[in-house]
Amino acid sequence: MNFIKSTLKFSILGFLIPGITAIFLLGIQMFLSALGIECTTSWKIIWTVTIISGISLPFIFGNYITNITDEKLKTLKLKYKIFCLIEYICIQASFGCYFSSSNTLCYVSDGQNGLELVFTAWLAIPILIILSFIFKETISYAEE
Repeated sequence: MNFIKSTLKFSILGFLIPGITAIFLLGIQMFLSALGIECTTSWKIIWTVTIISGISLPFIFGNYITNITDEKLKTLKLKYKIFCLIEYICIQASFGCYFSSSNTLCYVSDGQNGLELVFTAWLAIPILIILSFIFKETISYAEE
């Protein structure tokens, strides 16, 4: 499988969809708030979960492809696309805590709150490309 080619295709899409994934993240925050969790706490939960997930997922996927069988190889392309989307969202949200604060995202209405999530999504694209090179080497090593 050509991870780099798939990632570059996803990167084109990723450049165009950061607003959609940002709305998804805002939806998660609103859902948590509807459950009675205060807005700033919701963002802290989102950031914690996405940081842990964003760090863990490449290791999990890397381990998956080192133990891949011919049967699993048939569905690898779809699983890699799902990985890219989830990792993209995790990186987007994780970087958000460095460019904004939960107070800004929850209580500032200057027209900018949430816009940081668009820019952090674009930061995720080069990271995904780097991961694709690592996965390419991982699967090449596993095939030997």
